[in-house]
Amino acid sequence: MSLLEFKNTVELESFLHRFDGRAKTVVFLISMITSALLSRWYVIATMWLFYLLLFFSAGIRINKLIKRLSIPMVMALIVFVNVIFTNGNHIFYSINIAGFKLDIYSEGISLGIIIALRVITAATIGYLLVFTTPMTEILETLRMLKIPNTIIDIANMMYRYVFIIEEVKNSMHRAQISRMGQNTSIYRRLIDSGKTAAYVLMKALDKSVNIYKAMLSRGYSSETKRFAFFNEGIHKRDLIFIILSLIFIVLCVIGNQM
Repeated sequence: MSLLEFKNTVELESFLHRFDGRAKTVVFLISMITSALLSRWYVIATMWLFYLLLFFSAGIRINKLIKRLSIPMVMALIVFVNVIFTNGNHIFYSINIAGFKLDIYSEGISLGIIIALRVITAATIGYLLVFTTPMTEILETLRMLKIPNTIIDIANMMYRYVFIIEEVKNSMHRAQISRMGQNTSIYRRLIDSGKTAAYVLMKALDKSVNIYKAMLSRGYSSETKRFAFFNEGIHKRDLIFIILSLIFIVLCVIGNQM
């Protein structure tokens, strides 16, 4: 899935896409934090299933979610494997490998499942937010939440120009294929890939320097006053969305305490 396809996903139409970006950003950020703090696996799984239903209701294909969840799932698997062998006192199963004994602990399995569910749930919520909300609205909401302006400005420029960097990379890759670069040895292809990556990074660095100089020449500073991005208040439907979402989050917290 290319970055351009990811960008176009925000332009789909569903009931979730029509909610205000401020409401979705706040609700989904709270949900991500809450999912990382829950300690009951069935409560975390319930939250994950709920946001999966929201994900599918937004009209986004399942293969996009699977592609995006591949890296978090690999990370969760690595953590799970590490935890089951290192945490706990009650041995669930023992493995003998070439004379070495590895003990799998019951407490480690429980903790590993909880951590894996936390990672997958938080990643799903995060992808749901970026798939249904323009990045500009997310960043401006974070600005309203008093995140430092410098961080927001850097993130905004990264988002704006990362698509240009991808286009440069794709153009160089197509040029490499047109010159039969794929028919060379693996060693030569690795060298070509390294040169391509270095060229893309150099172009990105040059562009960032030029943009920063242009901003300084126009009087930019971290204290520069900005026009308000959101000119309208929160609509009634967005307030209902926030209230219902917060009720669900509170119910998850209460269920976690029972």
